[in-house]
Amino acid sequence: MSGTRLGTLAYGLRHLRRAPDITALRAAPSPDELARLALIPAGRNLGIAVGFLAPALRAEATAALLACRVLDAYEDLTDDTVASSAVLTAAEYLCGAGDTPPPPLPAVAARDSEAVDLVLAERIRDVRALLTALPSAGRERVGRMLVDIGGVMARNIDAPLPRVAYGEGVLGRVTYYACSLVADDAFTDADLRELTACVGVVAQSANDLRDGELTLYGVADRGELTRTVMLRLLTPALGGVALLARMGPNTKNRGARAAMAYMTITTAGFLCGAVGAPAPYRRPVGAAALATFSATYWTTMLERVRRAADVAIQKVLDTAPDLTAGAGPATEVLSSGDPRTMPSSMVPLIVDTTFALVRSLPDEPLTGKLPDPEVRAMMIADHLAFGALERLPAHQPDAMYALAKTLQLAALDTSTQGARP
Repeated sequence: MSGTRLGTLAYGLRHLRRAPDITALRAAPSPDELARLALIPAGRNLGIAVGFLAPALRAEATAALLACRVLDAYEDLTDDTVASSAVLTAAEYLCGAGDTPPPPLPAVAARDSEAVDLVLAERIRDVRALLTALPSAGRERVGRMLVDIGGVMARNIDAPLPRVAYGEGVLGRVTYYACSLVADDAFTDADLRELTACVGVVAQSANDLRDGELTLYGVADRGELTRTVMLRLLTPALGGVALLARMGPNTKNRGARAAMAYMTITTAGFLCGAVGAPAPYRRPVGAAALATFSATYWTTMLERVRRAADVAIQKVLDTAPDLTAGAGPATEVLSSGDPRTMPSSMVPLIVDTTFALVRSLPDEPLTGKLPDPEVRAMMIADHLAFGALERLPAHQPDAMYALAKTLQLAALDTSTQGARP
C-alpha cells in the first residue's frame, strides 16, 4: 500500500469519530480541499473505504460520494412541496445536464450528518467541479447513477416507497455503480444488479437502524425497530454473501478488495452490535487489508463475518417466547456450505438455502417437541420460502409457476436423499 494511501487512511481514522468541523468545510478554498475535508464527515466508514482506493478511483469515488450527499440534503431537508423537483434539479446540475442549480436549502440541521450535507448543498458548484474534472468515462458513470438515484428519491418523496424498494433503488444502485468499476465475468449484468440491490437493502437497513427510524417502520420503540430490521435482512444478506464470495477473490484491484472487505466487516459489526452479538473483528482496517492478500485470506474473512451474522440471527430469534435464549449453537444459515458455489441469482439461492435447512431436520416422525436449534431452522426455512415469493414480479403467473416448480424439484430431491447434508 502506498504512502499516500496510508496517510489518507491514518487521517480518516483520526477523524472518524470526531464531530465535523463545519467552519472549516465552509472555508475550504477549493473543490479539492473541500473533498479532502468532507470525505470522512460525509462518508464515515465509507470514507475510510474510499481511502483504500488508488488515486484515480479514489477521486471518482470521492466526487460520487459527495454528490450523493448533496442529493440526500435536497431529499431530506427541503420543504416537501418542492423537494422532489429540487432533487431532480440537483441531479441534473451535478451531472452537467442542467446549468441552473437548485434553490438554496432553508433547513436547519438537527444532526451532524445533516450539517455536513447542508454545507455540501451550499457548495454544490464545487461538488459539480469535482465531477467535471473526472475523465469522461467517470463523469458518465457517476452521472447515470445520480440521475437514477435522484429519480428514486423524487418518487419516494411524492409517494413513499417500501423500504426494500428504496434501498434497492438508492444504495443498491450506488453499490452497482461501485462494483461495476471492478467486476469481471463472474456475473451477468442482471445477476450483478440483483445482488448489489441486496447489499443496498442491507446498507439502507443499517442506516435506518442507526438513525432510529421508528415511524418509517411503524414501530413503537428501539427494540421493536431492531427486531423488525434484522428479520428483514436475512434474505438480502444471502445475496450479499453470494456477491462477496465471487467478487472479492476475482477483483484484481487490491484497493477495491480492501474497500469491499472494510465495508463488509464494519456493516456486519454494527448490525451484530445492535443485537448484542460479537462483531466479527475488533480491528476492521487490519482485517480488511489482510483479506486482500489471497483468495484464502478473503474466504477466511468472509467465513468469520458469516458466522458472526448467524449468531446475530440467533439473538433475534431467541426473543420468540417459545425459545430459550442461547440454547445450542447458532443455526448455520449464512455460514452453511461453500459460498463460492452459491447460485448468483436470488431465487435459486433462497431455495437452495431453504432446503439445506430442511435437510438438517430429523428424518424420523416427530413424536415430541423439537430442540430449540431445530425450531430455529424451521422458522428460518419458512421465512426464506416466503422471501422467495416476495421477490416474484407482480402479475406474472409464469414466474410463480417457475418458483413452484423449483420448490417441488428441491423437495423431491430432499425426500430422495433421506439424509442430512
